[in-house]
Amino acid sequence: MYNNLNKKRLVKLVGLALTTTLFSGMAAAEVTGEISLTNDYRFRGVSQTAGDPALQGGIDWSFDSGFSVGAWASNVDFDEPGYNGPAIEYDFYVAYGGEINEDLTYDITLNRYNYSGESDIGYFEVTAGMDYKGFRAAYWYTNDYGGSDLDYHYAELNYSYEFVENWSLDLHYGYNVGDALDDAEGFDSYSDYSVGVSTELSGFGLSLAWLGTDLSGDQKVSDGAFKTSDTVLASVSYAF
Repeated sequence: MYNNLNKKRLVKLVGLALTTTLFSGMAAAEVTGEISLTNDYRFRGVSQTAGDPALQGGIDWSFDSGFSVGAWASNVDFDEPGYNGPAIEYDFYVAYGGEINEDLTYDITLNRYNYSGESDIGYFEVTAGMDYKGFRAAYWYTNDYGGSDLDYHYAELNYSYEFVENWSLDLHYGYNVGDALDDAEGFDSYSDYSVGVSTELSGFGLSLAWLGTDLSGDQKVSDGAFKTSDTVLASVSYAF
């Protein structure tokens, strides 16, 4: 009962935020988008494409009021013996953000993850984040991870530093914990991290990173669906 009530409240919040956004300055909306190609789609250290490449794209509407709405999609591969998983992930979000001062900004986002096929694994997740001089800290929470009615918490810290003109060093650390992990995977927490560089060339964004987790033993999946072994991620993107 608790989870169902919270799901209904989240749906109402989405509707309210969307309505507020549309009536708070539709004429002032800025539309941006991005399409990208990566050799592996990793989500919190776990492959969503069984270690294979992913084509991804998104579009965002930003308003002067501080609200924004958007959509994002990628191919996925969750197939396992006896389970024919979804082929497409398509997400929607509504966000609000602003400045505290010239160096410090904040944002709050409601995300909805959706998947093709008949599997009922879609869920809502709330994010709160802050940015300060190249640092970004964010906290993510859902009470229904993967449609399981179980909670999942994710905290992350990122840092981007331009070490030479148009080249950045990108650092990431994330901590995963929740009943959804303990119930489905048999462990209660793990960390993911990455070190990479990124640049822009002729309008294209390029990035290369090494990504790993502290998972070990049976949780260190080396191939197939939900691969978690360390890897090198390369991506190219184009923003419009």
